[in-house]
Amino acid sequence: MGDFMELKGVQVITYDDNGELFFLILRRVEGWRGWEFPKTMIHEGETEEQAVARLMDTQVGISKSQIVKKLNSTQAFQDDQDTHVFQFYMITASMNIPVKHYADAKKHDNYLWAMLDSVQSKLTWEPEKIALKEALQEIKALQRHD
Repeated sequence: MGDFMELKGVQVITYDDNGELFFLILRRVEGWRGWEFPKTMIHEGETEEQAVARLMDTQVGISKSQIVKKLNSTQAFQDDQDTHVFQFYMITASMNIPVKHYADAKKHDNYLWAMLDSVQSKLTWEPEKIALKEALQEIKALQRHD
């Protein structure tokens, strides 16, 4: 026994900056209830960036999105024997594109493009709030260069 694994995944902080910042969050109903940023496990032979693209395109259902930056933040949790480690990425996407597939997997029953105050109060897990702070610093830096 005792063969536990570290399983790797990616988690995305997706935002739309059109004068105001909006962030995409999903309402989780499987395993626990609350709000989170979209995430997925990395498939064998897949890079983190490929997993991010698959997550956005096939799981969230936003076909046009762009990776802005890989963040320093990660989130880890135990599930029975295994440890799941999610690497955070910052993504831009348009909130005008409908989010199609979030409910297909039945893990989530709703999504929201929410403003910062709302996201900060809704997020369930502390590591996601920390990653959001890191993303905000990056967004501010990008806005200064525009």
